[in-house]
Amino acid sequence: MKASIRIAGVAVLASAALLAAKAQVHNTGTWPERPVNIVVAGPPGGGTDAIARIVAADLHESLHQTVVVDNRAGAGGIIGTRYVAGAAPDGNTLLLGQVSTNAIVPALVRPRPYDPVKDFVAIGIVGTAPDVLVVAANSGIHSFAELLAKAKASPKPLSYGSPGVGLSQHIAGFALAKAAGVNMLHVPYRGSAPALTDLLGGQISMMFVTPGAAVPFLKSGQLRALAVTSHRRSRFLPEVPTVAELGYPGVEETGWFGLFAPAGTPPEVVQTLRTQLREAVARPQNHARFEALYLETAPDAATRDFPSFVQSEFGKWERAIQQLGVTSE
Repeated sequence: MKASIRIAGVAVLASAALLAAKAQVHNTGTWPERPVNIVVAGPPGGGTDAIARIVAADLHESLHQTVVVDNRAGAGGIIGTRYVAGAAPDGNTLLLGQVSTNAIVPALVRPRPYDPVKDFVAIGIVGTAPDVLVVAANSGIHSFAELLAKAKASPKPLSYGSPGVGLSQHIAGFALAKAAGVNMLHVPYRGSAPALTDLLGGQISMMFVTPGAAVPFLKSGQLRALAVTSHRRSRFLPEVPTVAELGYPGVEETGWFGLFAPAGTPPEVVQTLRTQLREAVARPQNHARFEALYLETAPDAATRDFPSFVQSEFGKWERAIQQLGVTSE
């Protein structure tokens, strides 16, 4: 029987005001003449937010204009992502999107809240990172095998948190539970930060999380990493095995983060953004900041073929979600 995911209170019809904004784009002269907003479809304190702030600080310097991060959390990233899809395509409203918001969620949710290919211009990729399966250090669980043994022996399902319904961390937990043949209770949050707070407080048993959000707690010893979801071990966590190594290749996925603009953004603005993003990713001081978030970057590939990559990722996740039997109903 297919598993079901309920998403409550998600509006699926674009507002008339946003549609009107898309239709009323004026010539703004030399871009950008006013502040640029980079929307993060999650709260402050998460991995995507941290990456967005590095990009915003660099663009502020290179564009000689104010660039601010605008956190719009809710509905598994749908609220913030739809906001950018409906914004005026003038280059002043951008999205720091990622695999969940720009591939998984639109592949999962019905009716589709936005089209990740047609509603956006894919500017460029910032970097990649696997999700990490973590438990609280004081949980008494020291390995992946111990976690599964506890899940199988427990009279009630162990709980796992995620930053929201339909995000990669949710799907990873769902896939693990199905592959391992254990019951797990999904507890969605409005972002990684509140989920991590509850994990440390013992309210949930485990979670998959982006390294950027977990780094401070891994370094402080408050969290223990049990596995990573990438095909190969992360060079930042070389002692942590992959889920494939542990016998569950179906849980494998690598997250990515990139910059997007609304469809219809002028080509000259898109080209400027691509150039500035490529330079931002290549800058040594930014490289060190991204590394501190355990983010793998490739400056030479920052903007090359990113639109095609996003399209292929969307198709891949549509197939994967169908195979898993996950629905949004």
